[in-house]
Amino acid sequence: MATLLGQTVGRYHVEGELGSGGMGEVFLGVHPTIGSRVAIKVLNADSARDEDVCERFFTEARAVNTIRHDNIVQVLDLDRLPDGRPYIVMEYLEGLSL
Repeated sequence: MATLLGQTVGRYHVEGELGSGGMGEVFLGVHPTIGSRVAIKVLNADSARDEDVCERFFTEARAVNTIRHDNIVQVLDLDRLPDGRPYIVMEYLEGLSL
């Protein structure tokens, strides 16, 4: 997967990689004006080619905002990169990986 390091995704400058898995990667994004940090989850190109996977990805983001619970990460935005890969912008939480 092409790295997004140094690029802009939505309003956020991508400053690092937080993790990766079978379906994509998660990056650290920073708002250039106010400095807030977010996690940006991006599907890889193979997963992005499957429209069912993309729809489940976006449905998950919408469901999270409907549920709204202190123990569930807040989703701030969702969209697609210029190459078509979908992404979700979430609040960044520091701590140990589950």
